[in-house]
Amino acid sequence: MSELLHEINIVGNSTLITKQERIVGGILNCIEDGRFALGDPLPSVNELSRQLGYARETIVKSYKELKERGIIKSKQGVGYFVASNNPDLRQSVAMVLYGFQTFQQDFYNTFRKSLGKDYQIDIFFHHNNFKIYESIIDSILASYGMYVIAPIQNQSSENLLSRFNPERLIIVDRYQYVDKKVSKVTQEFEQSLLNVFEELQDKIQQYDEIILYYREGSDYPKGILEATQKYCAEENIKLSVREEFEESDLASGILFFTIGDSDLWTILKTAKIKGLKIGKDIGILSHNDSPVKEIIEGGITTFSTDFNLMAKHAAKFISNKKYINKIIPSKLIIRKSL
Repeated sequence: MSELLHEINIVGNSTLITKQERIVGGILNCIEDGRFALGDPLPSVNELSRQLGYARETIVKSYKELKERGIIKSKQGVGYFVASNNPDLRQSVAMVLYGFQTFQQDFYNTFRKSLGKDYQIDIFFHHNNFKIYESIIDSILASYGMYVIAPIQNQSSENLLSRFNPERLIIVDRYQYVDKKVSKVTQEFEQSLLNVFEELQDKIQQYDEIILYYREGSDYPKGILEATQKYCAEENIKLSVREEFEESDLASGILFFTIGDSDLWTILKTAKIKGLKIGKDIGILSHNDSPVKEIIEGGITTFSTDFNLMAKHAAKFISNKKYINKIIPSKLIIRKSL
């Protein structure tokens, strides 16, 4: 009984998580960890209500939900018992990502391969929309064994993530502070990009201007904007920051810096129409590498984190459940576009 009470309490102490979610999550965690075996009795409704200080109706609803999911069963006049140790649940993973872009697809594929076939992975996309993100969190909470989440970075996200048992959650891709010891495998943008600019110093000096395409309110990392502004100010380089590429932007002597791939493809198409040579008339630096960027126009220079390495670390956490806090550095890949 004491172990169950402890597990219910650590499922989440935020006001955002309901008492029913705490009870369901606590029982599931005890089953997954082997503290409740198949056929073991659960506390009676009255006993659990008294121990937790919750309304009897809350306990009844929690047990009803578990019964409907086939996790527990009841015997008239006897009580409630564990009906399934559900290996699918014990090895089920909810993965929440921004979207299925190329680099995130690489992350998922490596994660899937590293975990092996014994795990069930359900994937969700929030597309940097907080309402969708919040809805996903509400729907997956206490329904999976483990959670891999690429968060939207803000105070409200901290509150959402604090609802999870920190031993079952890993934050990936973007850093998000949570007032618990939560595992993280994330990128770092500002210093990594400053290092990239320093390495590219001689090449950058050949251009008259840098145009950075950055959309406020998007999922674009703010550290990229801040690092570019800082570098250009220190080196006295002309910088223009625009939301999206327009044909009038294209001119010789400009270094185009793209975060979203849609701007990159449009620049390449327009340059070809106007007869401007990539790497000679104009330069291109792009965020996040992909096989296409390795091939097109003789290769696009990129700076990118190693999403495959990030995925391997995340999968290792899921397998061994040992705390990890690691920053995956970004690296520069110089190709013919600069």
